[in-house]
Amino acid sequence: MKRWPRVWTVVGCLALAGCPSGAKPKAGTTVTASGEVPYPTDFTPPPPLPPPPAADGKAFGAKYLDLAYARIGDDWTTFLEDCRLRLPPQHPLNDARLAATAGITLDAQGHVVEVTLLERSGNDDFDEVARAVASDAGPFPPPERALLSDDDRLYLTWLFARDDRQAGAATASLRRVEWPIDRAVPKYLGDGNLTEASRRVASAATGGDAAQAKVLGYAERVMTAVVREGLASPDPAVQRLAITAAGAARISSAARELRSIADGALDVGMRAAAIDALAAIGDLDAAPMLAMILERDQGANTELTGAAARGLARLGGQARLGEIVVAWFVAGKPGKTPAERARTWAALIAAGQAPVPAAISEVSRMLADREPVVRAAACRALGAAVGADATAWKGLRKGLTDADASVRATCANAIADAAAAGTRSRATFWQVAPLLKDRDERVRAAAVLAVLRLEPARAAMELTAASRDKSPVVLASLAEAWVRTGSGAKTEALLAHESPAVRQAAARALLAGDDKAKAMLAARADLEPALRLLALAVTSDRGALEAASTDPEPSVRTAAAARLVLLRGRADTVADVASQVASAPPASAERVRLAGAWLAAR
Repeated sequence: MKRWPRVWTVVGCLALAGCPSGAKPKAGTTVTASGEVPYPTDFTPPPPLPPPPAADGKAFGAKYLDLAYARIGDDWTTFLEDCRLRLPPQHPLNDARLAATAGITLDAQGHVVEVTLLERSGNDDFDEVARAVASDAGPFPPPERALLSDDDRLYLTWLFARDDRQAGAATASLRRVEWPIDRAVPKYLGDGNLTEASRRVASAATGGDAAQAKVLGYAERVMTAVVREGLASPDPAVQRLAITAAGAARISSAARELRSIADGALDVGMRAAAIDALAAIGDLDAAPMLAMILERDQGANTELTGAAARGLARLGGQARLGEIVVAWFVAGKPGKTPAERARTWAALIAAGQAPVPAAISEVSRMLADREPVVRAAACRALGAAVGADATAWKGLRKGLTDADASVRATCANAIADAAAAGTRSRATFWQVAPLLKDRDERVRAAAVLAVLRLEPARAAMELTAASRDKSPVVLASLAEAWVRTGSGAKTEALLAHESPAVRQAAARALLAGDDKAKAMLAARADLEPALRLLALAVTSDRGALEAASTDPEPSVRTAAAARLVLLRGRADTVADVASQVASAPPASAERVRLAGAWLAAR
């Protein structure tokens, strides 16, 4: 590993020049550095220097400085030892005051790019050896990415001293050269280094530029890249979060990744979620692909067929959806073979996600099918169509009288959904109300929501008897009813119910209620983790949110951060969120949640 011939040449020449040519060595005074070439002396060398101190463990890049010393230390120690042993104590190279500072520039692989003398010792020979040791020490170990400057260089400053400091790691320092944000962030985004890109945004925002459009613009680019990174994650949970974030924040640049998932993922639920996200971002170019998925699946996967139909309608493909559904009904009308029945089933699923007025008569005919599941699907399709054509109400009211409880419940739920979307019918209200006393709890629960949403002003009176219902399924519906009719305290009491489903329904009802209802939820500090997350979404106590933003549980931290973004605004929170994103592991759930929450708070 010896790379010091240049060093030895300097010292060797100086030693020869300092020794009388005819002198004979005295017994016991011959000293050598290598053991190969003896040089007689008439002086006693001073004691050797102790080992130099290690780098300060708290210094930036301290571990790397110690690694670098392993490349520099041997040669410099050899030089100092040769000076001590070969040259008289009074020789200029043995002056303990000598010190030279070198600037050493390395590339990303640890190769020496440049060595410059920043401060000279006053002795040219000493300085030349310092420069030679630094130059010959390479290649150094490849540095960690976090130590490199924005130009992918590592900048070391190293002191070479003649005293006890020698060239120890404690004499060295490492510095990063950082570019302005408008040069650095694009570079790191191009490299895929979202951690450093986030850190630079946080740094710029902390510096007082948080309100500047430039910083916010770069923050949006970084957060968008974080969500897109999540879309490419091999972890299905992270990928699902990223799909939700892309849709909620309407990240149009994520269309390519979402299309790939929608058309190629193995998980049907993931594909459906991606289709919904494509519809949310308004990716009109995805409509032909959704039509292909719809025709290819043909009801084989209820969730996928439904999502494709829903997405196609939202992206301007309502006419195409109608054509496909009507064609399926025609092909399936005989109903004699499994293939024909499959066409009818696919048509019902698709029609249940978006209005297809041209198919109302055919859907109504399905209410007489012998299979309850087909009759229930017909109710869902009529509920989707009623907003576009009021004639669908007739079929829905017929479904309420079905002998099968599952069909009655499905029809009542379809009516409740239609009413929530703004389509109401007083005649239907009076036909739903008696179902509040139905023998089946599923029917009663659906009737509660239908009555409430169809005629909010009349609901309180009709729901009086239902309020005594002890069925957890019914109580879950009553949670919304009580909030909507001014009895939020009853819903709050359900937060302590023994049924997790009831507690969840109560929390969600309060979350969707007025300010008073939200305050009831936010004030509860005794909630289980899942409900605590919902409470954080309505908490206005910034102190509590700040405390929750440092919670050990990542989901709690991100929920608190999301709420703070809404309360304080994107400009005021960009530094905090970008800093948290930089600290979170790449492509992690926490990172995606944070970025998605910040982007969604427009």
